[in-house]
Amino acid sequence: MNALKFAVLPALLALSVCQTTNAGTATASFQASLVIQESCTIVSQRNSPQVLCRHNTPYLIHHQQATPSGSGLTVITF
Repeated sequence: MNALKFAVLPALLALSVCQTTNAGTATASFQASLVIQESCTIVSQRNSPQVLCRHNTPYLIHHQQATPSGSGLTVITF
């Protein structure tokens, strides 16, 4: 009887593996939202500011011409 058990055991294991691999998978849909928090550091230097963003966010630097008093305005748009 023990020899019969050992002979049948591999066949039963093979059947159980086939059943689990052919069981299929279920799919589901869901909605999600994601918020990426960005931080940028702006270092103001005399001629040109430096912008360093953690996630490499694109930006545009626009320099307005200096006034006669020597002051100018730099606008950084993200």
